[in-house]
Amino acid sequence: MNAVTTVSDADDADTRRGHAYVVVLFFVCFAFSYLDRQIVSILVQPIKETLTLTDTQIGLLQGFSFTLCYATAGVFIARLIDRSNRVRLIAVCVAIWAVSTALCGFAHNFGELLAARAGTAIAEAGLSPAALSIFSDLYPPRKVTRASSVFMLGPYIGGGVALFGGGMLLGSLEHGAGATWLAGAGLNGWQAVFVAVGLPGLALAAIVALSVREPQRRGLSPALDATAPGSAAAGRVVATERASGRVFMDEAAQDSTPPLKDVLRELFVKNRFCLPYFGAYVALITLFYSHAAWFPTLLIRHFHLTPRVVGQMAAPAYMFGGILGVVSAGLLAGRVSDAAALRKVLALSALAALLLVPAAIAMPLVGDVHIAVVLYGACAFAASVAMALAPVPIQIAIPNRMRGRSIALLVFLTNAISGGLGPFAVGFINERLGGHSAGLGVALACVGGVAAAFSALLYGVAARRTPVRTIA
Repeated sequence: MNAVTTVSDADDADTRRGHAYVVVLFFVCFAFSYLDRQIVSILVQPIKETLTLTDTQIGLLQGFSFTLCYATAGVFIARLIDRSNRVRLIAVCVAIWAVSTALCGFAHNFGELLAARAGTAIAEAGLSPAALSIFSDLYPPRKVTRASSVFMLGPYIGGGVALFGGGMLLGSLEHGAGATWLAGAGLNGWQAVFVAVGLPGLALAAIVALSVREPQRRGLSPALDATAPGSAAAGRVVATERASGRVFMDEAAQDSTPPLKDVLRELFVKNRFCLPYFGAYVALITLFYSHAAWFPTLLIRHFHLTPRVVGQMAAPAYMFGGILGVVSAGLLAGRVSDAAALRKVLALSALAALLLVPAAIAMPLVGDVHIAVVLYGACAFAASVAMALAPVPIQIAIPNRMRGRSIALLVFLTNAISGGLGPFAVGFINERLGGHSAGLGVALACVGGVAAAFSALLYGVAARRTPVRTIA
């Protein structure tokens, strides 16, 4: 008996380590996706000068062209995630976006750069939903949140590395030993940066494909699920799950998946808080994308800094503020199983968005670069609090078999509207103000301030519409 127990404990320890490895590896993939996604923000000036682009085109490049492809591809990839091998899908997606990012370095005009960025966006759309789906099969419900939280640190790590590493690399290539070689090859520094940050993704894709196995899906129909009641392996699997403390719901015993019209009715008719809640999050992400796309360029233009210096200053503020916000959100929200959890989460999000308003307005308008960077970190902190809490209202209030499509709808709206509108609006307003650095600051303050104010207002409305007790 003791021998059996020892072996079982060893197997459980190996399983936990294996699961942790998968979480960390997918976190690295997510960080790489944001590195490739946000590297453009530190390269705006040299790209604009080389390709003779306008700020409106830069806004399109970082906004609508990327996010519309990302959002649209996500709808179609979602079907593959539910039906195919998710690990292989992730590996293929990482490889495709790595090649697409590298191809940005060979673009000679706006159209070619736009097409390469579209490839990056389409491939990146598969990672997040596939990884989160895999976590649900690796961990029991009470531990999925922890794994997902580690994964959600990816945007802040990857975005920070894009600012810091991208600026350092660009400076070295333009003014270091590689400058002569680049000149002889007819390449610009920004083109070499795209190639340098893109190609490592091929190695990462190979690691995913070779070292991660597709986990067994849980909660499938009896004909497909080995854990279903009546199957040959059912008794052994259930015993193993109970012994390890992991008991999963057999969704095969539930009703069939409700149609989309029922999901929409649940969201926007039955739960009156959902419409302002969706609007609040869309407004918040509008600010997030605007800052990610234009703040480094603002520092370069207004304070006449090099991309290398901008990366060294902005990246730590962005990373520290974002990580601190994600951690603080969990501590402030506490456990979300009590009757007042939904209202508490929405109220915290409203408070975070309210704190964003003065910081978002002041950040691009102050005359001291150090104060601007501190305010940038404060914006990252407040925004990340609300972003970390974003899925919780759906997880609490929406029935289990409707949550996946509800979250997918939220992701689609934020990418299709926020990711396109924010960067484009800043570039468009700046051009109407003359295209100078002062105009860029005013444009960023207008878009960020208005977005934060709307987010705070709508989160407040959502909180007031929340019932005292919500049963999913």
